[in-house]
Amino acid sequence: MSKNGYKMVDSELHVMEPVDLWDKYIADEFKDRAPRRMQEGFWDIRTLVEGEMMVTMPENGPFSEAAKVSAKGGNGKEDQVLGERYKDDIARNFDPESVLLAMRKEGLDLAVLFPTSGMFVTAINGMDPKFAAAACEAYNNWIYDYMQAGDPSITFGAGIVSPHDVESAVIETYRCVEELGFKAIMLRPNMYNNTPWHNKYYDPLWKACEGLQIPVTFHETSGSRMPALGADRFPSNMGIARIATHSVEQMMACLDIVMGGVMERFPTVQFAFLEGQCGWLPFWLGRMDEHYEWREPYGEMDHLKMEPSEYFRRQGYAAVEADEEFVGHVVDAFGDDNLLTTTDYPHGDSKFPYAMDKFLTLPMPDSSKKKILWDNPVRLYSL
Repeated sequence: MSKNGYKMVDSELHVMEPVDLWDKYIADEFKDRAPRRMQEGFWDIRTLVEGEMMVTMPENGPFSEAAKVSAKGGNGKEDQVLGERYKDDIARNFDPESVLLAMRKEGLDLAVLFPTSGMFVTAINGMDPKFAAAACEAYNNWIYDYMQAGDPSITFGAGIVSPHDVESAVIETYRCVEELGFKAIMLRPNMYNNTPWHNKYYDPLWKACEGLQIPVTFHETSGSRMPALGADRFPSNMGIARIATHSVEQMMACLDIVMGGVMERFPTVQFAFLEGQCGWLPFWLGRMDEHYEWREPYGEMDHLKMEPSEYFRRQGYAAVEADEEFVGHVVDAFGDDNLLTTTDYPHGDSKFPYAMDKFLTLPMPDSSKKKILWDNPVRLYSL
């Protein structure tokens, strides 16, 4: 399949998990605590994890009327819009065939599948590490079965692993690659348990990814119970907080991975920062470079052997939103070798079923579009 002469990879197409996924798949000892995606209305991604209703703002602290509506099952107007946009998928209950039909509508050749509710099952600091690991394992088993029931020749898995216990994350990463054949692991960009990603606590995970030659992808969500920029300042207003959470948390994770020396210590591991736009990339890397040059003579940068932007060129990727017109400036300023794109199906901010149509109108050379749609994701995910 190709669209207007382009072959296309969706670097981050989401699934909508069934409400009973964890009831069926989680280890027996945790069935009484199984996470659950809600289903009250056409389109409900609220997810109950350890007594917390994710995708809503916390009830402790300021709690606006808008947040109260969200907590009860979403905005009625949004449900109506999304119910119409995804009516065929809802009718199929987002079964494996619905993903294949969505790919055909968008003109996609290949897609890497990411979770929806699965992004929340580790999203509370101080969680029981065994429970968090079991929730990840259950999701990974389910998505494997889901792909087998669809078309595993064109859909590929991104496994979720739990940062609450790095040993379990390493074990699950090996299982995801060696037993399930997945092409990436996914982490949230937020800081878990006050431990930055460059802390050597996580080095066994990066070492495992290095040995397996599998990339690490970061993906944020709003309405979790993790520390998140935006949500910390606007705890009663999801509409404002969401503007910051995705992009700024990805910027912070990128800062952590690059400036903390993870890329220096693990020079072949690839890191992708997804669904946070790409417009920040030249500014943020430029600021890192400037700081590196300023502080290097004083011994603060001895752990880095080259400019931060060079590490990113070697090992980093950022995702272009399908309608992100600023990408033309990013390509001019930084190039096109480190960019990906996605439909973000079937989420509320997706431009589905016209995401790829919109992407093809973005102001950049056709050669750049080819790289972003095919060459770069094929290289990142070893497709």
